[in-house]
Amino acid sequence: MKREKKLTKKERQAILGKGPAGAKAAAGGGGGEHIHCVACGRHIDATEFDNPATATFVKCAHGSTFASCLGCTVPSQKLLDEHDRTGQPVKAAGAWH
Repeated sequence: MKREKKLTKKERQAILGKGPAGAKAAAGGGGGEHIHCVACGRHIDATEFDNPATATFVKCAHGSTFASCLGCTVPSQKLLDEHDRTGQPVKAAGAWH
């Protein structure tokens, strides 16, 4: 019997993000498929990153990536810029479905 294919480390990081943000997403269960926009908190399906994309990832100066709706890219980047400036955790919006 063949083993089920696993994602590589880079593929997991592309979905979950690097660093503490990715660890929190993985701890939430669901195999890392439970993603929310950092700015508005809307649930994002993994398929929304495929063409035609309705979601994207934004990256802070530390290299961590965070999911964002395309419409929330600017507010998401502002949250990450504040995080970079102050060194405090990202003030992400509460999750909603």
